Amino acid sequence: MHYVDPVTKVGPECSLIGLDLPHQERRPGAGNPGRPDRTGTRVRAALTRADQPLRARALARALNLPAAEVTAALRRLQDLGAAMSHDRRWTAVSEG
Repeated sequence: MHYVDPVTKVGPECSLIGLDLPHQERRPGAGNPGRPDRTGTRVRAALTRADQPLRARALARALNLPAAEVTAALRRLQDLGAAMSHDRRWTAVSEG
């Protein structure tokens, strides 16, 4: 059985439908784009070692990870400026 914190109102829209929803705190580090994750670290390392641009599916097969998870990690790396895509082929951006 799971424990639920005391119920609090989330916003004015909830009072219109008569619901009180539980408020859940954000986990530490959530939403911080600078914090590396394991998948992102593995994807970045594989891109750095690759001798040619890779497609997300090929990278997912090589790392034995779901393609959607690898694609999401690639997008996060792209947002951080650590990877780039051209014709759906990904490369690591060199630091410095």
